[in-house]
Amino acid sequence: MTPTLPRGHLLALLAAGVCGAGGLALLAWAQMANQPLDPAARAALAAAGIALVASALLQWRLARQTQTLHTTASEAQAAAQRASTQLLATLDILPDGLAIYDADDRLVLCNAQYREVNTGTSMVLEYGTRFEDVLRRAARSGQIVAARPDAETWLAHRMARHRSPGQPEMQEVEGDRWLLITERLTDTGGVVVLRIDVTDTVRKERALKQALHNAERAELSLREAVNAMPAGLEIYDANDRLVLCNDQMARLRPHLPAAESLGKTYEELLREGLRHGIPEEASGQEELWLAHEMAIRGHRPGPEVRRYPNGAWMHVHESRTPSGMTVCVQLDISDLIEQRHKVEAARQESQRIRQLLERAVEALPVSIEIFDEQDRLVLYNQQLSRMYPHLDYSEHLGKTFAELLRYSVERGLVPSAQGREEAWIAERLSEHGSRTSTLVQRLADGRWINIYETRTPENYVVAVRLDITDLIEQRQALETAQEAALQARELLQDAIESLPEGFALFDAEDRLVVCNAQYPRLYPISAPLIAPGQTFEQIARYGAENGQYLDAVGNVDAWVAQRVAEHRAANHAVLQRLPEGRWLQADERRTPQGGIAGVRTDVTQLVRKEQELAAANAKLALLSTTDGVTGIGNRRRFDERLAAEWLRCGRHHLPLAVVLIDIDHFKLYNDHYGHLAGDECLRTVAQLLQANIRRADEVAARYGGEEFVLLLPNTLAADAVTVAQRCMESLRDAALAHPRSPTAPIVTISLGIASAVPDAQGRPDSLVQSADAALYRAKHGGRNRLEVFDSKG
Repeated sequence: MTPTLPRGHLLALLAAGVCGAGGLALLAWAQMANQPLDPAARAALAAAGIALVASALLQWRLARQTQTLHTTASEAQAAAQRASTQLLATLDILPDGLAIYDADDRLVLCNAQYREVNTGTSMVLEYGTRFEDVLRRAARSGQIVAARPDAETWLAHRMARHRSPGQPEMQEVEGDRWLLITERLTDTGGVVVLRIDVTDTVRKERALKQALHNAERAELSLREAVNAMPAGLEIYDANDRLVLCNDQMARLRPHLPAAESLGKTYEELLREGLRHGIPEEASGQEELWLAHEMAIRGHRPGPEVRRYPNGAWMHVHESRTPSGMTVCVQLDISDLIEQRHKVEAARQESQRIRQLLERAVEALPVSIEIFDEQDRLVLYNQQLSRMYPHLDYSEHLGKTFAELLRYSVERGLVPSAQGREEAWIAERLSEHGSRTSTLVQRLADGRWINIYETRTPENYVVAVRLDITDLIEQRQALETAQEAALQARELLQDAIESLPEGFALFDAEDRLVVCNAQYPRLYPISAPLIAPGQTFEQIARYGAENGQYLDAVGNVDAWVAQRVAEHRAANHAVLQRLPEGRWLQADERRTPQGGIAGVRTDVTQLVRKEQELAAANAKLALLSTTDGVTGIGNRRRFDERLAAEWLRCGRHHLPLAVVLIDIDHFKLYNDHYGHLAGDECLRTVAQLLQANIRRADEVAARYGGEEFVLLLPNTLAADAVTVAQRCMESLRDAALAHPRSPTAPIVTISLGIASAVPDAQGRPDSLVQSADAALYRAKHGGRNRLEVFDSKG
């Protein structure tokens, strides 16, 4: 469509045409005039004509530009109108409320969502309405929760924030709805207001905070439960790094604090144990043992029993979870290793751990299966599949307990059902989930299975099955203990009575709750007072006053106070010396309810063996640090003392001196007199050196061959020279003949001396190297002399 030209534009074109025609007429007149014109007049006419033509051309061009600008303005106005319509439509489809206020704080633009104070509640807003009026309407509507107590006060605070916009703010509206209001100043002094409905986000954050709080409480409860366990527990992540270690495990591994253990790999922990002689069977073949352990990591056929240098026996169980974690459980069974029935106690301990750590359920040595309220199998672990290899439980998920029973009976896998299959199935179904005791069942392959079933409040049936073949053959009495599994106190009483050790449980007020018969037998003198209701202090004092404890003789009150303190701390084992040469070990742990459970083990034989072993080790240690020829310390003795004194002198900023000694031309002495005489010469030199050291912390040792060394703590170089000179004079006075020596007719020595204040960053052998350099100068300077190491050359 061609736009209509305005009237002014038509007049401009007409004027341009008139000017152009007039200019052309003047030019024609100047060229064709009949009257002769003088040149000046002719030139003036021509110039006027050219000017009129140029003016006409200029007016025409300006008219054309005006027409173009008019057309562009019309199109821009139409485009602006269309853009405004589109903008309003676009703003109305936005999910968030948007409004623009001008510099006078009057509404310029807003969408439909902005007019809503709450979902389904809208206000009539006209352009030009002041922001304060909009707020007042919203406050008086009662939809804004914060404005309900005092609308005017709320309005004043809100206007203050509006005039100085800052961070976005949250606003609660009726119905637990939340809006995020953001305001920004425009370049023209206006304000852009954006309201976003963040109700879902607020509710999710609220739910997340509650979930995090619940998770923290659950984690705290779990850690307290894990730390209260009497067994050591370790969990390694998929990268085989230690992520969890309970307090009991830290006590079982005193050579490496728990804080330093976390984050280390299983291999690093094994190497740390090997450096402390753990386990004993790896001694002398550490790398081979380590390689074997890493090869079977995560693939162990079953639990292991390990003996530690302190004489403790540990039952170790290791398993991998489906997520790649490795769970290790260690239980001290030192007092139970002689009796196999305690394996069941270790399994029960593993079962407790399984209940506390659901993610480690696959690591337990017991099988578990769960039936829903319709008695259909809904969950099982892999231990169950290994226990019943004839059943593919993955194919039987969803089948009822009756179908599983019939499947096993039809294949003759239940010996007790043969000949009475239907009656046996009916009996088994009637007691399923309702037995008040455990069920012991013998399988066709001769194995014995202990079955415990219980019904949950949701009417689910949880069945726990345990292979007790070894125990059922050794102790028939175990059946009685398992039949009382649902009666906690009866189970506890039967279990502790079956222990060969003494067991006692004291409540939170330290009064005896229960003990087995073995407990008073271990304390025959205290037995008259060992009865429920008596406090631990009363029982201990009675025994101390009547000679039950040899260490209490003559200081009963002090001994009782110390013993009660140890008992209430319940964090380490206590060794007790009793009459007739008996020794008992008391292990006590605090229960989650605040009571104290204790086990008393007769360790008389173990203590005697440890005493014999300690004496043997002391003798062996002395032999290992003594030179067999000279009778003084050997190289190992010197290295150990050098390392210790290096640290001590460095810590106290004291000087440490080393004197390295070499017998001059000793090979010629041996060649002349023979090796027996050479050994006698070495002994004589060693005795002379030993006689010239005065302090207890000084060391004389054979360094190797005909070399000796003196270690002189807290000794400056000048004092070390004095000691060296005494040694040379003593040997000179001894006048040991050496006719083949090119240095002197008697035995002589060359000495190298070095002294320094040890540096914590330095190495102890640097001092020996310095003394060796000085000895080298002494030998090459003619022998039978001493040299002091000079670091300057």
